[in-house]
Amino acid sequence: MRGLMLASLCLVAACSGGEEKKAEDTAAAPAAPGAGQWETTFETTAFRSTDGKTPAVKAAVGDKVTGAACVAAGEESKPAPALLVGEGYDCTYSTSYIKEGRVNAQLSCKREGVSGDIQMSVSGTSTADSFEGTVDTNSYLPGDGDFSMSRKVVAKRTGPACQAAPAKAA
Repeated sequence: MRGLMLASLCLVAACSGGEEKKAEDTAAAPAAPGAGQWETTFETTAFRSTDGKTPAVKAAVGDKVTGAACVAAGEESKPAPALLVGEGYDCTYSTSYIKEGRVNAQLSCKREGVSGDIQMSVSGTSTADSFEGTVDTNSYLPGDGDFSMSRKVVAKRTGPACQAAPAKAA
């Protein structure tokens, strides 16, 4: 009789708490970044001139920049480049693998005031509500100012719908 009661208690203990664990696992399951509004933070972890001249962009190790990005519904596997590389760049994907929580992408970018190509390689992990990774950048400019930069990016989804961009002054 005592053995039967002990076995019953063990079964009850083994079954309890499963719903909480399942909810936690679902919330942080690896996935492509979800559609909606995102807040991004980029921190420069390395920066140097690659041609011995003054770099074409201003940055210093430790610089932090926050921004926003919108991931449109249906574009989760190729989100707006601002999510991965930050604001102020006009980028196109060269290659990308953004699936099941893994983010690996190469982007070819331009930046106002800088003539030439800026190549960025992004690697990291994501859930529907978060993204963490590194962005390695190298410039290939026709004149002086080539640079190499590494940044850490942390992003979180702040809402399911994108916010309207502020109107630009005429």
